[in-house]
Amino acid sequence: MIGRFPVRLVLPLIAVLLVAAVWFVPEPEPPVVAGGSSRVDVRQSVWACPVASGWTVAAGQVAPGTEAVARPIPSEAAPDPVWAQADRWRTAEPGGQGLVLQQTGEGSGSVGYVAGDRGRSAILGSCPPVVDEAWFVGLGDRGRKDATITLINLGENRAVADLTWWGANGPIQSLDTSGLVVEAGERREISVDEVAAGEGAVAAHVSRRRGSLTAVALDAGPGGADLVSPAPGAARSQVLAGLPRGDATRLALANPGTSTAHVTVAVRGSEGSFAAQGLENVSVEPESTRVVDLPEAIDLDRASLSVTSDLPVVASASVETDDDVARVVPSPAITGPAVVPVRLAGRAVRLVLTSDTSAQVEVEAFSATMTSLGTQRVAVQEGASTTVGPARGRPAYLVITPADGAEVRAGLWQVDGDRVAATPVRPAPVSVIAPGVSVR
Repeated sequence: MIGRFPVRLVLPLIAVLLVAAVWFVPEPEPPVVAGGSSRVDVRQSVWACPVASGWTVAAGQVAPGTEAVARPIPSEAAPDPVWAQADRWRTAEPGGQGLVLQQTGEGSGSVGYVAGDRGRSAILGSCPPVVDEAWFVGLGDRGRKDATITLINLGENRAVADLTWWGANGPIQSLDTSGLVVEAGERREISVDEVAAGEGAVAAHVSRRRGSLTAVALDAGPGGADLVSPAPGAARSQVLAGLPRGDATRLALANPGTSTAHVTVAVRGSEGSFAAQGLENVSVEPESTRVVDLPEAIDLDRASLSVTSDLPVVASASVETDDDVARVVPSPAITGPAVVPVRLAGRAVRLVLTSDTSAQVEVEAFSATMTSLGTQRVAVQEGASTTVGPARGRPAYLVITPADGAEVRAGLWQVDGDRVAATPVRPAPVSVIAPGVSVR
């Protein structure tokens, strides 16, 4: 007769077998929440412009916003009621030292520009948003007087930034520009001369440590002044779009790396691209800057410069006349809509488009009330620069959109006699790529 197996011994054995079965079952792959490739509409954007007496700021958008709030710097300067009208193109002279505009509205795509005069010089700039880092190169090339970097706090809390500097002879030590604090509702200016006296052309890197902060520079010397938009970082390939007519052009390069960089410069004219003679192999020593002259025989009017290198560098070009200077910096890639003014501070604003490949760009003109005045298609040849002709109907601004998923770059310039100014065109903040997220 066979005895019964005790229940108290069977139960633990069953538990062990169940655990083992679960152990050998493979865990399913976690689902990926939509992201990494899909786009979501931007619901809120903010940008800032430096302001001086008599300067005009323009604000516009791709689609009407639901609300816009202006914060002048200093706060005692009362904001003009026009800035609250998020459903139109508006211009005004804000006064004070700066203007911060925060706009809400799904896919609105708010942008800003500033223009005016500084003595005999023409000023033109696009108003930058919050930046994680900002690069400026070539500051003080022809003189240090009044060359500055301005940090603007766009938020409601204290912001902190670090500045790192390079010159022709290598890194420039400056303990005074580390951990710079910019209080909410304020801006702070850093004099290039006080940091880098006698250093030749200077490059500066602004790194945002905390808070909402942006940066813009003023490049000033004996030939005039111009606002300098921030470049996002060192790169192996960059395009300086839209050089205005001038008497001389100089290219400034900064190499923040620890090995020598070799740079090639090509000119993108109206008929296509060609090598800049003598600039097929420009070497830039590690952690230093270098400035080279472009040959006078090259026709650079309304052209662009393509700068490629074996190591990441930062580039900018200065176009000089007897009375002024325009600083042209790298233009970001545009695949969606971008908003550009037609006229600012009493001067026409001209638009230059360039692309690595052949592209079609839709250019739609709008009145100040955001009424469409018609659309034209502009063809951009591979490696060429195309100047967009004046639009009909006296529009206030244009919205440019590359067709069929093309990627273009754009620059703006103004010329009034010997007075010149330039600025890059940024894509309107309409949408962003959603991050990919896995849930376990």
